[in-house]
Amino acid sequence: MEMTFSRQFLDVAGILDYLVGALALIVSILITAAGAVVMNNPELAAEMPSTFGSCTVLIIGIAIAAGSIFTIFYGYLERAAAKDPAKIMPVWVLSLLSVILGAGSIIFDFVKHVDLADMNSSFISLAFSILIFIFANNTKKEAGK
Repeated sequence: MEMTFSRQFLDVAGILDYLVGALALIVSILITAAGAVVMNNPELAAEMPSTFGSCTVLIIGIAIAAGSIFTIFYGYLERAAAKDPAKIMPVWVLSLLSVILGAGSIIFDFVKHVDLADMNSSFISLAFSILIFIFANNTKKEAGK
């Protein structure tokens, strides 16, 4: 069976999620390692500003790692749905959730009076989430769900 454009888009999006997730995982490992090095070296820890503790760096690295692993898993789900439309529901639900959270984030930024120039990544992320939702919805209809 030939893949529709929606399924091809989901396949490419899955590959992009693999790449972004892998890069973020590498960055998170480096951040976590830096936090651990500083945490275990009192001389380095003493030179750090008090608002930028090594424990904070360690926690941020672990949080980025968790997000990276989720991104890689999401890419797997997208690619699985692209190959078999019957597996589209997890992607459909997660993409809908992503659209809702992305829109909420932009509304929250407007309420906080954040400059539009500082919101570029939020707009791009929301646009990508909307595209994934649209193509997941098309694939869902194709699967008859």
